[in-house]
Amino acid sequence: MNRSCPLTAVAWALAVLCASMATGASAQPVPAPIPAPSDLSGDRLPAIQVTGSALSSSDAQTALPVTVLGRADIERSGARTTTELLQQLPMMQGMVQTSSVVGNDSRGYASVSIHNLGDAYTLVLLNGQRVAPFGGQLSNGALSGVDINTIPLAMVERIEVLADGASALYGADALGGVVNIITRRDGEANEATAGVTWPRGGAREWRLSAFKSMGSVDSTGQNLSLGVSAMRRSALRATARDYARDAVKDFTFGGQRYRFADVQEAGAPATIYDFTGTFGWGNPMLNATGACPSGSYVYNNPYDPTYFFPLCSYNYAADVDLVPEQAQHSLMASYTRQFAPASKLQLDLLLSRSVVTSHLAPVATGIYGLNVASSSPTYANYLSGLGVGDDPVNLSYRFVDLGRRGFEDTSDLAHLAARLDGRLHDWSWSAGLSYSTSYQRSDIDHALSANAAQRLFDDGFVNPVVGPGQQSAAELAAQRAASYNGHWLSGRSTLAELQWLASRELMPLPGGPLKWAVGVNLRHEGLRFQPSLFAQGMLSDPAAGTLASSFDTGNLRLGDAVPMQASSASRYIWGLLSEWQAPVTKALALNAAVRTDHDEYAGQSWTGKTSARWQAAPNLLWRASLGTGFRTPTLNQLRSPGRSDGVTQDHDCSADLQAVAVLLGAAPCTAATSYPLVVGGNGDLQPEKSVQANLGLRLAPAAGYVLGADLWAVHIHDRIGAVDEAVAFENPLAVPQAWTTVDTGSGPQLALQGRPANLGTLMSSGLDLLASARRPTAIGVIDTQLRATVMLREDSQLYPGGPWFSAIDDGRYGSATLKWRANWRTSLIRAGWTHTLTARYQSGYEDAPITAYPLDATGQVSGPAQQIRLKAADQVLWDWQTSWQLSGALQVTAGVINLLDTKPPLSLNQSGLGKGQMLGYDERYFDARGRMLTLEARLAF
Repeated sequence: MNRSCPLTAVAWALAVLCASMATGASAQPVPAPIPAPSDLSGDRLPAIQVTGSALSSSDAQTALPVTVLGRADIERSGARTTTELLQQLPMMQGMVQTSSVVGNDSRGYASVSIHNLGDAYTLVLLNGQRVAPFGGQLSNGALSGVDINTIPLAMVERIEVLADGASALYGADALGGVVNIITRRDGEANEATAGVTWPRGGAREWRLSAFKSMGSVDSTGQNLSLGVSAMRRSALRATARDYARDAVKDFTFGGQRYRFADVQEAGAPATIYDFTGTFGWGNPMLNATGACPSGSYVYNNPYDPTYFFPLCSYNYAADVDLVPEQAQHSLMASYTRQFAPASKLQLDLLLSRSVVTSHLAPVATGIYGLNVASSSPTYANYLSGLGVGDDPVNLSYRFVDLGRRGFEDTSDLAHLAARLDGRLHDWSWSAGLSYSTSYQRSDIDHALSANAAQRLFDDGFVNPVVGPGQQSAAELAAQRAASYNGHWLSGRSTLAELQWLASRELMPLPGGPLKWAVGVNLRHEGLRFQPSLFAQGMLSDPAAGTLASSFDTGNLRLGDAVPMQASSASRYIWGLLSEWQAPVTKALALNAAVRTDHDEYAGQSWTGKTSARWQAAPNLLWRASLGTGFRTPTLNQLRSPGRSDGVTQDHDCSADLQAVAVLLGAAPCTAATSYPLVVGGNGDLQPEKSVQANLGLRLAPAAGYVLGADLWAVHIHDRIGAVDEAVAFENPLAVPQAWTTVDTGSGPQLALQGRPANLGTLMSSGLDLLASARRPTAIGVIDTQLRATVMLREDSQLYPGGPWFSAIDDGRYGSATLKWRANWRTSLIRAGWTHTLTARYQSGYEDAPITAYPLDATGQVSGPAQQIRLKAADQVLWDWQTSWQLSGALQVTAGVINLLDTKPPLSLNQSGLGKGQMLGYDERYFDARGRMLTLEARLAF
């Protein structure tokens, strides 16, 4: 599809609007009117408090860009989890996907991110109150948002998304916007649902939920609502998708055939590196038979300076889960008691668990992984007969018979909140108390420590010259007995908050009363990280749990370089808020807010915001806002203990690098080498600060029609992050904050600083578009809606004063920003039937550079490596859903997601923020599940 697709989609949407307007003029009305979605109605409403303001308003159209997804929107979206629903919104980019847990340390976490600013800048609320951030967040501050996997969609009444900075109302973390999830409570929606989603080859999903509401606040003065839900999804393995199951990819680019290969020497049999004997360097099975075992392929590339000889390369891609197994369970209870017309008590409880289980290739020793001495039975029984001469001999081996490595990530959320509303004289007030905790635990299977693997070879319990399934019973039993299955790490995040808010009318104005609100809140945050003794390198025998007398790097898990360390931290934060709402005239309303927050570690921050709403004509609304925002460093970014984290890659010894060493009192470099890497918290971090603006309009050309646009811009400075390694070595003198020294026993040595620091600036802007119509026609009610977001600018600096870079349609550093995202949904509603067709569009981008080799007509490598950049094309996915109200009590919904079974485009990118280990497509932008059949039944009682 060409680049004109977004414009074509807009044109089609406008054509539908005009056509339905024309037919609606002469059409007969349907027998039963169907209420319009809440976010499209221009009718006057009772005074309600909308996300983004502390003051209630009786008008549905606010001065802020708030998107409301009601139950009707949720049901027609085709999404079956809160994560899927929010990530479908065109304004959402840069979120962490659940699937990124596969080969990436995201610990089962999923998030939302407004306008690609990142989940750290999007505040997630539950019924207007904060929720504990993810308990498994990393020491660098990543994964510090709310785990959306723990919010059950079946219990959600509506979601309000404020796509504008709101620090002046909510404090830190609302710099980019707010997602307020409102759960179901008082009402008549007593129902039970059951559903399935059925893709080809795996990722099959089963869902059950029930909701019961007892009593009514309006009639009896109180209500108790209970809800339960459960979901289970099976895994989708890479072997079920032909584009993702091989680590060797032959493809065509620019009319030329190429080969890309991610070579993995560690396999079964082992790759042996013998320099003095007659065996040489290679794989025993390949040398003897000319073939490789199942699960490996022959790699022979005379133009590859590293692998110019034939070897067996293990196909790790086939072992990857494209979609991890997942289970969700939740229990929700809400109680409301009305004491007087202005006095009400609300209690909310949510208990939720998400368990994500993923798999990777079996554990391996890595390149040049193990030395086997001639005194060992393994050498005598299996290696000496091959003609091996080295003593010890080095080999690279994968424990294929142990099975794939398993990771089970459990995330628990417990949230308890109370709110009391009342009135005293001329003041309306509310007081809130909430406590929530997020607990995360990771368990692993089929892991080995470096020492345990070495002992297996030293004791003769590994046969390194046979293929999978050929180990003896004793050898296999010994390998299983040495492997570790159990707890890996855990973390807990807690949040307790006390809030008080009061408002009153001060004086009459031409457009209504001048309103004033004041508020105060006190919040306590806690974070605790506890790695297992295995992760700390303190078990001499991980499988048996034997405690080591002291730390030994050999006790670490194979592939790990440094031990994890336990940590804990907590802090108090208090804030004061004042907001004014002035309806200057019937057409013009102004709003202003100012807030101050004091963080125990980061100090005090002031934020402010002004907004205006102008009803220029009965069918035309203008709105604008300008404000400042901030984000405090996370507890981990501030207080995580410092530690070594391995070493960098080898880098040339430049004059600038020598100068940096001299400035820090370290010995200057003399040749290309690696450098120690130091990580941990930084107590000197300053809060990130921002300025954001929004200009929007809403046009209602006729009843039931809405056209809207919001132009937004964000400027963030003092961004928190670690200097990229490549940037640090390219410009050593330009990034002094990237360097430190460590004492290696022979004096200070230059080291790369991986601790977070206040770095460069981000300037981002874009346009959010809306076109919707809802009209009766001769064939039924047509409800159509187009939402689109276009990114106009996204320029960032990797360090203060550095060059500017834009990732819009450009994935050169591993991650791209999609210029366009759009959803167009059209529903036909008639006589108990609702048919919905949805088109989901996203623009293409240029992928990260890769190294590939040209092929000749026979499929053989014909020349040296070339660096190329693949192009991910634009994509449109079509979804169909039909709901049938069989009776007043039973509704059945069936549909097809990705109706045309559109495949993801080829991507061989293996890096970038949030990238998992999938190869052949990029799971951050494309869904490997393909066409999915869905069926759901809802029974009201």
